[in-house]
Amino acid sequence: MAYLMQIGFSNTARLYRRTFYFEYKGIRFKLIQNNSQKWCDALLTIIPDSFGPGQYSDEDTNRVYDAASEFLSTLSWENDSLVRLEYSGGRGARKNYQLRNAKTVAYTFPMVPFRGYSIGSDISRIPNIKTSEQRDALVLFREASSTNNNYLALIFFWQILEIGKNDAIGWLNKTYQNHLNKIRVLQSDLDQLPIKHKRIGNYFYDDCRNAIAHLFKRKTGSTKIKIDTLEDNLRIVISKRVIEEFARYFIKDRLQLNSHMYLVRKNGRGFPVYLPVEETAQVHCKLAYQRPSSYKLTRKSWH
Repeated sequence: MAYLMQIGFSNTARLYRRTFYFEYKGIRFKLIQNNSQKWCDALLTIIPDSFGPGQYSDEDTNRVYDAASEFLSTLSWENDSLVRLEYSGGRGARKNYQLRNAKTVAYTFPMVPFRGYSIGSDISRIPNIKTSEQRDALVLFREASSTNNNYLALIFFWQILEIGKNDAIGWLNKTYQNHLNKIRVLQSDLDQLPIKHKRIGNYFYDDCRNAIAHLFKRKTGSTKIKIDTLEDNLRIVISKRVIEEFARYFIKDRLQLNSHMYLVRKNGRGFPVYLPVEETAQVHCKLAYQRPSSYKLTRKSWH
């Protein structure tokens, strides 16, 4: 007996179709959108028997989860949406069970804080992850963006800047001085940072990263955070917004995440598969799904 495995996920970018099929990293998935105000969406895949009837390995489930996590990171990045995921379990599936017959295995509650959502988004194009550093950065960016804990988000965004043994302090200082015009940060947020005599990289390292990571171990005279005060809460919120945009620029510029994959059908038919843009030029293929012209990307939010 095979195993129908489900990864549940929340996504604030609502797609224009309820169901998509695609192959990513050699694994075929079925994506099902559920009612986002009640339940998580679902990524489903079928794991065949590896060692006899009803027998499959942890390696199989880990490989599926890794591929699903990476895909959802790229989808979050491409659609600028909040995405969270978790393993939802699964059930046995009879021999020759088809993915098109698969339905949501378990209904779980939404996992991201509600800040509004977009309507009419797509999965036809996603970033093409080529390095482990790019993958790690997108996973961290996805988790930092979707959490409702600003202290945790700030730490994750800082970790992105340290990928590849990068000198985060030096990079922030140089980027702020030479490339600030390339970062979509609000000037009003920059003006509210209590940097004082420090440079921005040193501020984020000492007054944010270290102040959070070593909450009760700060030396006399160093910046300390009191998480139950309005002043520190607002400072961290603004600092998180600023470092998020520096992390976004770091991924694009330093990690060179600038190529894409497209969801296509080879020779115009067959199961949809993601191919790098350069490969789509080598074989005859077309986009697997065409969004109707009547669909327009819109955004709704409540404050």
